[in-house]
Amino acid sequence: MKQIAHLNSKQQHGFTLVEMLVVLAVSAIILSIAAPSFMNIIANNRVASAANEMVVFLNLAKSEAVKSGQTAVLCKRTEDGAGCNHAKAWSDGWIIFIDEDDNDTVTAGERVIRVHEATHPSLDFNFFVSNAVNPGPIRFRPNGRIQPNDGRFCIRNAHDEANSRAVDITMGRQIQTNVFDLSNNNC
Repeated sequence: MKQIAHLNSKQQHGFTLVEMLVVLAVSAIILSIAAPSFMNIIANNRVASAANEMVVFLNLAKSEAVKSGQTAVLCKRTEDGAGCNHAKAWSDGWIIFIDEDDNDTVTAGERVIRVHEATHPSLDFNFFVSNAVNPGPIRFRPNGRIQPNDGRFCIRNAHDEANSRAVDITMGRQIQTNVFDLSNNNC
């Protein structure tokens, strides 16, 4: 009797083709809904990370100026990262160096403190001071004061301008980040 019961019970293993197609269709729908929002998260994190990196560089330049008792300069970098190229874009990268002769260029014997590589191609950096776009370098005096006294780095993502960031330099010393919407022309 045990043999007969065993022969009549068929066990099914695996999935049917229809079940697999339904699972694939549902998965495709869920992915198509989730993918665009995931891309926005990546873009927003890229902008936030770039803004935070700029704040780190500004604070590092300020502390190096105070520590060394000499002017520290933050400027747009040359291709090799060994000097300043004021004609380049901020998104091409920047450097910090101690400017012993106050000429805003790296000359023999001056110490380059840190080099930042180019940012992601989707990011656009601009620096504004009193309606001037991309003025020359930013100088940090030995007393910690910044020249120019007020300025704003605008960090824009080409894919999502509504969640851009600004790094503000106010009253010659304070550095802070702000989220802004470029559609309102805040930068």
